[in-house]
Amino acid sequence: MHMVLALLSMHNVMQLISIVAHDNFEREEDKVMNMSTQHSPTVTHNLSNFIEEQMVACTNQTDRSANAKVFLDNNFPLTNGSHADVSSYVIYYTHLLAFMEDGSQCGLQNPCQFVALTGHKSDPTSVVLKNNDTHVEICFDRNGNIGQTDAANIDDIQVALPIKNLPTPYKHWVSLLQTNRVPTKGNGKAFTAKDGSDYAINQSHK
Repeated sequence: MHMVLALLSMHNVMQLISIVAHDNFEREEDKVMNMSTQHSPTVTHNLSNFIEEQMVACTNQTDRSANAKVFLDNNFPLTNGSHADVSSYVIYYTHLLAFMEDGSQCGLQNPCQFVALTGHKSDPTSVVLKNNDTHVEICFDRNGNIGQTDAANIDDIQVALPIKNLPTPYKHWVSLLQTNRVPTKGNGKAFTAKDGSDYAINQSHK
């Protein structure tokens, strides 16, 4: 099937961030968020490049899912094969393993990109990957609208966008798969680091 891979411009990124201004946050934050549509420094330079080069925009759910896995291949490549061929992800000690539909298994080319998870290692609810300063959460739900038809039960892939021009910087999660999901404030998300300690997206981790 032919895949259309459209780059998301920084103008579109700013529109995504401005959506948050209409959510249920404090009025002062709303004012700053509206300003963020006019000032690119809201998003860090690295993230700007990350989003502009890699984010995809499709109208068809099948294309969105396929292109989201291209996004994973480009930013979190496996040692063998593609994320599109994965049937399940598990954590073995501190490593993320991908089991392929043909029965083989592999890991990330850069194992350090796997930083955290939710749920159990043998059956995670989500895994968190990190590319430079950008976090990506792969969410699994075998009963979800998207996950029930996905080979690896991926129901969503979310990217953490930092909002920095506020007294207390925070991040918002933007979905690559679920177009009807409004960006959500992400500092309250709780994760378990691969070493078993607590992991917070808004904190610095080595």
